[in-house]
Amino acid sequence: MPIVGGFLLMGTSLVVLAVLPASAPVWLIAVAMIPVGCCGPLAMQPTTGLLLENVPAHRSGVASAVFNTSRQIGGALAVAAFGALLVSRTDPLPGLRASLLIAAVLVIAAAIANVLPERRGALNR
Repeated sequence: MPIVGGFLLMGTSLVVLAVLPASAPVWLIAVAMIPVGCCGPLAMQPTTGLLLENVPAHRSGVASAVFNTSRQIGGALAVAAFGALLVSRTDPLPGLRASLLIAAVLVIAAAIANVLPERRGALNR
């Protein structure tokens, strides 16, 4: 299941980045960031496909538009919230760590939501 695997690997990588010491070498930080950059697309494409499989064909355009709009709004809100955490202190490191941990919790929650029992009829209404 690429969605769950992608989200779990991304969440784990975000936690690793959050707990790395400030003195960690740049190469180690870069290596820890690779799963974050690779697993997002690994999970998003199947998520879009899953969404479009579970809506009637005549609503697929609306479903796709709502999904993409939601992603864009979520991204903008995340940038605003995490930016506020970074500038709220004289030292940005605690805000950065908090941002990474919040993102990790949300991504892991999304992975868990994908393995919960399905409600098949809910999307077709």
